[in-house]
Amino acid sequence: MAGKIIVVLGAGVGGLVTANELRRKLGEEHKIILIDKSKEHVSYSSALWVITGARTIEEIKKPVSRLLQNGIEFFNEEIQKIDPANKTVKTATKEISYDYLVVSLGVSLEPENIPGLTDALKKNACNFYDLNGVLKARDALNNFTKGTIIIMVSALPYKCPVAPNEFSLLLNDYFTKRGIRKDVKIKVCTPEVLPMGGNGPKTGGIVKGLMESAGVEYNSQHILQSVNADRNEIVFDKGTMSYDLLLVIPPHKAPKVVVEAGLAEPDWIPVDKGTLKTKFDNIYTIGDIAKIKLPGEWKQGVPLMLSKGGVFAHFEAKVVAENIANEILGRKERVEYAGRAACFVEAGFGKAGLAQGYFFTAPTPDTVFLQPSKLLHFSKVMFEKYWLSESSLFRGIMDFIMEKWGYGEYKRKVK
Repeated sequence: MAGKIIVVLGAGVGGLVTANELRRKLGEEHKIILIDKSKEHVSYSSALWVITGARTIEEIKKPVSRLLQNGIEFFNEEIQKIDPANKTVKTATKEISYDYLVVSLGVSLEPENIPGLTDALKKNACNFYDLNGVLKARDALNNFTKGTIIIMVSALPYKCPVAPNEFSLLLNDYFTKRGIRKDVKIKVCTPEVLPMGGNGPKTGGIVKGLMESAGVEYNSQHILQSVNADRNEIVFDKGTMSYDLLLVIPPHKAPKVVVEAGLAEPDWIPVDKGTLKTKFDNIYTIGDIAKIKLPGEWKQGVPLMLSKGGVFAHFEAKVVAENIANEILGRKERVEYAGRAACFVEAGFGKAGLAQGYFFTAPTPDTVFLQPSKLLHFSKVMFEKYWLSESSLFRGIMDFIMEKWGYGEYKRKVK
């Protein structure tokens, strides 16, 4: 059998799972290449703990090379061009041919798309979706004693849709333990109707209730227009709000290299929701960069898109790796992603909730919400350890727990 070359772009959740699964399933005659501009994998699901002092930056990241199985080539370079016609990927030093390509490049954060936001980020605003912003937010909170904090979603869609909501709950915990909660107003402003919109209205309503019980002001359907950095003021379609500290999720876009390759239409890469195939032969896309329309609706006439998050990328990667390996090995078996996922919601005070279910159901996603508990918080900690573990045995045990107990059936056989 002639050896095949599988190139994986991006060493986030989806890329790591894809590369490791393929290496486990395929013999050494097949080459697996992973490319990422960063040497380190960052567990961004733990970033809020860094901001509130429960973790250090060093504790939530690890060199990519230490998270890969033997026999995977890792190129620490920025991708300059993807050429689907010639089946090549170019970096500054290499042109790599592929038989299969898996794109898991995540999103590009673009605060410059909002007038005044870039200026605000130089003053009393923090982009808590990148590491520099995480450190800035941590230091700002350490020095914060009274005033108004606004957690702002700049635009839809955005990755990890639980983040602004659980951040508000963690801030409630943080300032309560400091004894100054009464002096701090916490607000969330978002274009969404309810939190975690991709889960449907039932889960969204429960999470909103948790926030309101914590004294968090939830401002839905607020479309951001601009930010006035000099006046610490946000302009929404519904009016203005003032802040003392602004914690921002900037607008998201597909990386430029993906758009230039003709993969994006116009901002994200449309894929088959079951196979994750793109319109190009032997190119798959997984994770935050993928565009997957759900069969269900938020309400009649209002479509839903699959949320962007690591848990989705994880199981999409497993499906893609299994199908590529089976095709290379001449096996007839094929599987599809079943739309199963789960997401922890940190509630503060050592507790976490869990939203879980099936997202490919109609009329809305079939999800349930498990109320916050210390056991679920412990489960999230174990999930964090899983992503940063170098032990294949530990990851194997966690895989079994997640797939057979925690998340249920994430795939189904194609008949």
